[in-house]
Amino acid sequence: MTAGAYDPVEDMLKVKSVQRKWRDSFTGSDLNPGKWTSEIGPGASLSVGGGVLTMASGTAAGTEASILSTETFTVPFRLSIGLTLSQRIANQGFHVECVSVDRTSGLPDGLHMLGLLFDGTNAAQAKYEVQNGGLARLASAASGFPSTAANGVYEIEPFADEAWFHGGTLDATTGRANSYRRHQQIPDPNALYKVRLRWLNGVTPPASSTNALVQYIAVQDYAELTAEITAGRGQSVAGQSVAVNVVSPPSVTPVGGQARNTNGALPVLAATGYSANPAAVTTARGVDLLATLIGALVSKPFSIPEADWQYAGAAGGITGTADVVIKAAAAAGIRNYLTSLDVRNAHATVATEVVIKDGATVIWRQALAAAMAAPVEIVFPTPLRGTAATAMNLACLTTGAQVYVNAQGYAAP
Repeated sequence: MTAGAYDPVEDMLKVKSVQRKWRDSFTGSDLNPGKWTSEIGPGASLSVGGGVLTMASGTAAGTEASILSTETFTVPFRLSIGLTLSQRIANQGFHVECVSVDRTSGLPDGLHMLGLLFDGTNAAQAKYEVQNGGLARLASAASGFPSTAANGVYEIEPFADEAWFHGGTLDATTGRANSYRRHQQIPDPNALYKVRLRWLNGVTPPASSTNALVQYIAVQDYAELTAEITAGRGQSVAGQSVAVNVVSPPSVTPVGGQARNTNGALPVLAATGYSANPAAVTTARGVDLLATLIGALVSKPFSIPEADWQYAGAAGGITGTADVVIKAAAAAGIRNYLTSLDVRNAHATVATEVVIKDGATVIWRQALAAAMAAPVEIVFPTPLRGTAATAMNLACLTTGAQVYVNAQGYAAP
């Protein structure tokens, strides 16, 4: 016994996945009756010439103009159509659809369909529709597709578990511009389908007639084959890998780092030695880890040692009420920060208030009793923050007190 698919010349079994290949490029002067039947409503028309089918909608209210393929197809298949519409106006829609048909009569039975609907006034939008079991069609919202004002290619792909709708540019090397998927109410995979192109005018007459220009329509009716890929199972050998074409790969910035001061290696992450604070970055930007010039990581709060400052009060204490500069104004864009302070009023009878000022503005205040035996020591968990390029001052509010002050802080943006 010889298998029907056996080729004795090639000594092999031939397996075909494409069951039916069907295409019309409209090369004649009339619609091919072997491929299409048509129903043309009042005012509508169709013509063929120069490799283009032209379907005119007409302006009569509620009328249809349609052509239906004589060939039938079974799921899965792929429909592709090259289409241009002369305009997009209200009260009319052009349908590219695959409709189920009665197996005896070959006529649409109204039970199952999927297709694209070009309606509305936006040339760069369309709706994709599905129907199962005679239910009302489930239509998407208006979705982005290649403009029908130019040469676009539109595709419909039904499967047993999903349906796809695609759009792209005709005769372009680029990939599909849009792809949409439906799982709900997709048509019965066991039904028989035909292709239908259809103009449908609304109950309100459209303002003018619109031409649908179809360059071609093609359908591949195929059977899905289950295949096992024996290569690509985690192999590192090039000959056993599965090839992948990467489309529009993202730009890549090489990863590296500064040369170190020892062996010149370029680590990805390393601290950078500073003798002054680096320039501040904008928000949400990465920053270096700070280190001293010999590589000791700066893990102390706030700043590197070179940016620290300290103040010690004059001998005999502060006895007047004039402002005393505890840290002079820093450079443009640099602020003074106060991190810790100790104060003591040594006068035997005169109490006072003491204030810290950002320039002339009071930003901290404390009352000091007379004859303090020990200083008040304060560490600010959140440093007192001055204004950029402004001195930080201290003042007593009562003449005659004897206030000793020591202060520490840092300068930074």
